[in-house]
Amino acid sequence: MLFQRFLNKRKQAAAATQQVVASQNQQALDEKALSHADPAARCDAIRQVATPSVLTRILDGETDPMIRGASLERLGQLLCEDGQPPSSSEELLDAFSRIDQAELIDQIARQGVSSQVRRAAIERTASQSTLATCAVQDSLAANRARAAERIEDRPALEQVVREIGKRDKNVLRAARDKLRLIAAREERPKLVRAQCEEICAKAERLGKLGNWTQDRALLEHLERQWSGIQDPIEPEWQSRFAVERERFLDSYEAYRHDNAAQIAAQEALESVRAEREALIQELEIADTLTDASELTALGERIETAWKALAPASGTRDSDLERRYRERCKSLEARRKTLTDRRQAHERLGRLTAKAERLLGESKPLDHKQVQTLLDQGRALAANAIGDETNESFSALAERLESRLRHQRKTAEQRLRQLPERLEELERHLADGELRKADPLYQSLQAGLDLIQSSGLQTAALSDFNHRLRAFAPRLRELQNWRRWGADQHREGLCADMEALIDKELPLAALAEQLHSLQMDWKGLDKTGSPANQSLWERFHQASEQVYVRCKPFMESQATERESNRIARERVCQQLEEFLSKVDWERVEWKKILRAERETRQAWAAIGPTEPRQRKQLERRFHQLLKTLDHRLDKERRLNQALKHSLIEQVQALVDHPDLNTAIERTKGLQREWRTTVPARQKEENKLWQEFRAACDAVFERRAALHQVQAKEMREHLSAREALCDEALGFAATETDPQRLAAGLRDYDARWKALESQPIPRQMASQSHQRWQRARAEIEERRRTAEDRQRTEALDLLQHQAEVCERLESSLLNDRPEDIDPQTARDAWQKLPRQADPDLQQAMETRFAFALEAAADPTRREELRERRALDADRLGQLCLQLEIIAGIDSPPEHAQQRLEYQVARLAERMVEGEDDPLAGATRLLQDWYLCGPAADDRPLSERFERIRRTLESSQQNS
Repeated sequence: MLFQRFLNKRKQAAAATQQVVASQNQQALDEKALSHADPAARCDAIRQVATPSVLTRILDGETDPMIRGASLERLGQLLCEDGQPPSSSEELLDAFSRIDQAELIDQIARQGVSSQVRRAAIERTASQSTLATCAVQDSLAANRARAAERIEDRPALEQVVREIGKRDKNVLRAARDKLRLIAAREERPKLVRAQCEEICAKAERLGKLGNWTQDRALLEHLERQWSGIQDPIEPEWQSRFAVERERFLDSYEAYRHDNAAQIAAQEALESVRAEREALIQELEIADTLTDASELTALGERIETAWKALAPASGTRDSDLERRYRERCKSLEARRKTLTDRRQAHERLGRLTAKAERLLGESKPLDHKQVQTLLDQGRALAANAIGDETNESFSALAERLESRLRHQRKTAEQRLRQLPERLEELERHLADGELRKADPLYQSLQAGLDLIQSSGLQTAALSDFNHRLRAFAPRLRELQNWRRWGADQHREGLCADMEALIDKELPLAALAEQLHSLQMDWKGLDKTGSPANQSLWERFHQASEQVYVRCKPFMESQATERESNRIARERVCQQLEEFLSKVDWERVEWKKILRAERETRQAWAAIGPTEPRQRKQLERRFHQLLKTLDHRLDKERRLNQALKHSLIEQVQALVDHPDLNTAIERTKGLQREWRTTVPARQKEENKLWQEFRAACDAVFERRAALHQVQAKEMREHLSAREALCDEALGFAATETDPQRLAAGLRDYDARWKALESQPIPRQMASQSHQRWQRARAEIEERRRTAEDRQRTEALDLLQHQAEVCERLESSLLNDRPEDIDPQTARDAWQKLPRQADPDLQQAMETRFAFALEAAADPTRREELRERRALDADRLGQLCLQLEIIAGIDSPPEHAQQRLEYQVARLAERMVEGEDDPLAGATRLLQDWYLCGPAADDRPLSERFERIRRTLESSQQNS
C-alpha cells in the first residue's frame, strides 16, 4: 500500500505538471490573440482561443474588421459546436451579449450548446422561422415554450403545429391557441358588421306593427346589445342606428301623447297581471320545499294576496286564474305527500328501533313476528328512497333476514336430529344415566322451541312433543335418586373432614386436602342436588377446625402471594410508564427488543398470586405486551418494506444508462440497509441475499465497463502512435513551408480530437512527449523552409533592385553607357518572379517607372525628386535594421536611434514577435523597394554589415 500511495502521488504530480503546461500554453495563446502586431498571426491565435472572455475583450477594443470577424467566428464555434473547451454559463452569456449579427444570433438560438445561451438567443432573435425551429427542436421544454410564446406569424405557427407532433403538448397547445386567436382576430370585423346589420334591421322594424309597449322594451334590449359591442363600430352603422332609434322614440312619444288615458289603464292592468304572475311564480317554488308547514304558510299567504288584487278580466286574466288554480292544487298535493311521508318516516323509525331490539336479544326470533315487521317496514320505505332511516332499516332488515335464514337452517338440522336424539334420551333414562339425560332433555326442549319459532310446521312435530313429555316422570325419578346419592357422598366428605382435625400432616399437605374436600363439596352442589342443612353445618364446623390448624401456613402463603402481586403490579406499572413516555419516532429498537425479552423473563420468575388477582394481572400484562408487540410488528413491517424498496431500487439500477450514477446510488442504498426489528432469520437471510445479488450485478457492470474502457484506451493509444508516425513521415518528406504549416494545423486538430479520448495513464506522458517531438520536427522543417524561402526571396529582390538601380543611375547621371533600357528589360525578364504577388507587383512598378523615365523627361524629373526623398527613407530603414540586428549606429544618429527604440518598445516590435527576423525581413523588403538614392558609401557599408549580421543570426538560429 505504501508503494501504491507513492506511485499515485507521482501520477498526480505528473498530471498537475501537464495541467500547468497546458495553462501556460493557453495564456501565451491568449496574449498573442490580444496584442500581436501581425493581424494574420492574431487571427490564427484567435481561432485557437478557448476562453470566451478573451474574445469579448477583443470585440470590445478592436476595430479591425478581419480580427473582429475571426473573433465572432471563434465565439460562434465556442457557443454552438460540441467538443469545445468547457466554460461557465455566466461567461458564455456575457460573451453572447457582445454579438449583434442577426445571422449568428439565429444560429446560436438553433445550435447553442448551452440551454441558457439558447434561451438568451431566443429572446433576442427577430426571425420567426428561427423561433419556429427552436419551438420544435430545442431540447429544453422551457426554451421551446418561450420560443412558441414569441411567435406571432401565422406560417411559423402552422410550421410548429405541423412538426411538433406529440413531443410537446404544451407547445402544440400554445401554437394552436395563437392560431385560433389570429383566426378570430381576422374574423372579428365580419362578426361585428353582421351584428350591427342585425341590430339595425331590428331597429328599423320597431313601431311598424303598432306594438308600442313591446317595441319599447325591445329597444332597450337592442341598446344593451349595441353598447355591448367591444370592437370599434364604423360611422355608417353608428349613424344608421342613431337615426332609427330617434325615429322610434319620436313615434313612441307621439303615441303616448295621443293615448295617455288608455296607456295608463293598460299599465295599471299590466301591473296587476305582473303581480299575479309573480304570485304564480312564487307558487312554483313549492316543488323545492320539503316542509309541509312551510307549504301551508306559503299557500295561505299567496291566497290572501291573490284575493286582495283587482278582479280578473279578459282572456289573459282567465289564463292566469287557471294557472293559479293548477298551482294551488299542485301545492296541496305536495303538502299531502309530505305529510304522508313524514308519518311514514315516523312509523319506519319505530319499526327500525324494534328491529334493533330484536337483533340485540339472544333468544330465537319469532318468524311470524319478524316477517310482519319486515313487510310493514318495506312498505313504508318504498316512498323514502335515499332517506337515512330507510337506509338504516334496509341494513337491519338484511341482518334480520340473515339471522332468520341461519336460525331456520339450524332448526331444520335440529328437526332432522330429533328422532335419533329422542332414542338416545330414552336409552340414558333406561340406563339411569341422569348426568347425560338431563342436559340432553333440556337441549331437546330448546330445539323444539326453536323449530316452532322458526315457522317449521310438520306433521311429526306434535308426536315429538308428546314423546318428550312422556320422558319427564322418569327424569324426575332419576333426579330424586341423584339427590339421595349426593347426600351419601356428603356424609363421606364430613367424615373425611373430621378425620383431618387430629391427623398429623405437614401444614402444606393438610391445607391441600382441606381445599380438595371443599372443592368436592362444591362439585356436588353443581350437580343440582341441594345439600342437607345438618350435613352442611357438620361439614362447615369440621372445616373451620382444620382451617385453624392451617391458618399460619395459609397466612404465610397469602403474604407471599401479596408480595408477588405487588411485584407483578410493579412490572405492569413500569411497562405502562415506558409505553406512555417512549418517543416511537426516535426509538432504539434493539434496546426495545432487549427490554421486552428481559420483561418477559422477569414476569415468569415471579411466584404465584391469588387466583382472583392472577387473571386480572395476567390480562393487564399481556395487554401491555400486545401494545408493545403491535409497535414492534409495525416497525418490523416498515423495516421489511424498506428492505424490499431498497432491493427494487438496486434492481432498477442494474440497467441504468449512467453507470457512475448507478454505482453511487447503489453505495448510498447499501448505507441505508439496516435492521431495526428483525423478522425470522430465514426471511432476513433471503432478503439480504436478494439485495447482495442486485448490488453485485451493478458492480459487475462496472468491471465489464472497465474492460471495455481498457480496450478502448489501448485503441486510442494506437491511434495516437499512428498519428505520431504519420507526422514524422510527413516531416521527413515535405519541403514546402505552406504545406508544412497546413499539415501542422491538420495534425494539431487531429491530435486535439485524439487527446480528448482517454488512454492508459502510464502511457500518457510518453505519448505526449512523442507527439511533441513529432510536432517540433514539423515546426523545425517549416521554419527551415520559411527561412530558405525568405532568403531566396531577398536574394531575388536584391537582384531586381540592382537592375532597377543600374537603370535609374544611368538615367539620373546621364551615363547611357552604364545600361540602356533594352538591356535592363532583357536582364529583368531573365530574373524569376517573386512568390509574393504584392512584392512582385511593387518591384515591377519601380522598374516600369524607371522605363517610363527613360522615354519621358518629365518622368525623369520626378525620378530625380524621388531620389532626394528616398535618401532620408533609406537612412531611417538602416537605423531600424541596426536596432534589430543589434549593431551600433554612428554617434551622430544616437538621438534618432533612441527615439526609434522607444517607439519600437511601445509597439512591442520585438517582445510581441515570435521571430525577430520577421521584422527585419519587412524592413529589408522596404529597403529594396525604395526608389533611387544618391550614392552614399557609408550608408551602403552600414547596410552590408547589417546583411552579414542578419545572415549570421539566421544560420545560428
